[in-house]
Amino acid sequence: MKSDPEIVILVEHISREFSIASILKMMLESKYGYNVQIQSIYDTHNLNKISPKILLTPFFRSLNSMIFPFVYKWNQARIINLSYEQVFRSHQIKFREPKGSFVKNEVLHVSWGEDFSKFLLQNGVSVENIVLNGNLQYQLYKYPYRNVSYDRNFLSSKYNISSTKKWILFTENYGAIFGGDKSVTHPLMEDRITSDKVKTFVNKSFVKTMQWIDQISRINDLEIIIRPRPRTSKENLINYYKKINGTINSNIHFIKEDQARDWILSSDIIVSNYSTTLIESALADKKTFMFEPFLFPKYMVSEWYLYVPKIRTFDDFKSCIKNNVLNNSNVEDLKKWAFNTISPNFDVIDNLTTCINEEYENHTPIYRDMMKYFNEDRVKYSIPGSINYNIRKFLRNLLTKVNLIKYYKQDYQSHLEILEQDRITESKVKIEINRWKSIIK
Repeated sequence: MKSDPEIVILVEHISREFSIASILKMMLESKYGYNVQIQSIYDTHNLNKISPKILLTPFFRSLNSMIFPFVYKWNQARIINLSYEQVFRSHQIKFREPKGSFVKNEVLHVSWGEDFSKFLLQNGVSVENIVLNGNLQYQLYKYPYRNVSYDRNFLSSKYNISSTKKWILFTENYGAIFGGDKSVTHPLMEDRITSDKVKTFVNKSFVKTMQWIDQISRINDLEIIIRPRPRTSKENLINYYKKINGTINSNIHFIKEDQARDWILSSDIIVSNYSTTLIESALADKKTFMFEPFLFPKYMVSEWYLYVPKIRTFDDFKSCIKNNVLNNSNVEDLKKWAFNTISPNFDVIDNLTTCINEEYENHTPIYRDMMKYFNEDRVKYSIPGSINYNIRKFLRNLLTKVNLIKYYKQDYQSHLEILEQDRITESKVKIEINRWKSIIK
């Protein structure tokens, strides 16, 4: 196999994308013989060393993003945007629109369903640059992928959690507080009023929900796992929880490590505010509930919320913990919605490998004038190879070596803990691939 990869898969968050990237790597190498490399978007060390023909990105709405250095240097590659976020609340839509002629005309966008395809078309993406495929993550809850996971006993031993008690998994999604929702923290001019409303609503909902979790932890024989979203610093989440409740009961565990899917499959009940992991939970046939201590305003609602049983009072919370039921509701309607809209009845991972192979075979590398797009889109990132870029890279590497990287001002908003969590090594790739080898025939 060649040492120079023909295909590079960029990963933003290991917890969200690493399993998919590893499975794609295995399939593309075993079925088609390609050399595939998995790489973090935070790692640009090899920009001048390789020149892949296909580049897969986790997102691509604008050249004004961390993707820029890769597409600038690998400007002849066919770019495929896996677009891991496609289910939006109404206040996020304007922020999520694709921007610039490069994104609209030079990138192939993978769409989960008809709604997102229409969204792309309405915002100027050419029809030939949209491929309808379905949600990659949700495929992992179907067979044969569902046979592979770190089970309850493994997680219990690793994190010292009782395997005999009931597990309640709370998947946190308060990006408006902790900086993960850029449509709120960096709103467009026309959305500033709504952004302020979102922050106020989310903050009061968070406070009430954390109070309920503290209360339930003190009156029930159970284990509560609070899982921060990828963009949330665990340290910040813990500090805010302590600010609200004072102390953390011994059966409450803040755990960001391992895949959300493993925790969902191992837990008894999954609760959240409005994380799309609730859709995953329904596909895993788990008891699934959405916290709604205050009625969602219209700008906070997504279509799928209608199909999730709600926890509106603390008594509701106690009821679903005790009986695993709430108003005789279940998640069959949510599963049907997912199957009908974003999780079709075919193997979307295998289908994507076929698509990638076709793109590889049909793509003839052509030179793109990236400076034209750089000026057109008013890109704020430094041009790779420029004096400013090299100085910043030197300082970043130096501070990393002397363990002072936290003092380095990044071009992007990201907590040091998050950067470390999503660092990709050959060892991590090998371990993850070994997990999934049994499904590759």
